Amino acid sequence: MRLKDKVAIVVGAGQQPGETIGNGRAVAMRFAREGARVLCVDIMPERASETVDSVKQEGGEASLLAADITREQECAAIVQTCVERYGRVDILHNNVGRAKGDAPTPDIDAAMWDEIMDMNLKGMMLTCKHVLPVMRQQ
Repeated sequence: MRLKDKVAIVVGAGQQPGETIGNGRAVAMRFAREGARVLCVDIMPERASETVDSVKQEGGEASLLAADITREQECAAIVQTCVERYGRVDILHNNVGRAKGDAPTPDIDAAMWDEIMDMNLKGMMLTCKHVLPVMRQQ
């Protein structure tokens, strides 16, 4: 158990509809199998709830938090919630992103571009911004 006594935040822990398990769910389950306690974060709590249930069925420890990482207050709340529930944060795994940007440039409107940048870049920066001070303090 390489992650015994570690606490992980997995952002995007829910599974998208489809035949595969999904990267977020797979990572959350792997971290738990390795001994970590996992905060499963997703904008769609019903999807992350299934991940939490899967972790618990395997004997791991996980909890759910619904959050939108494009909103700074919600990113701060992710970290605060993790510390309140588990006492620390050792791992931040950002597993969210939008892939609409692979369209031909003339087909990407400004609103779509803003959505892509908010999710793929701003969201990553905001989660890191709020978790790094906690990690450094530990």
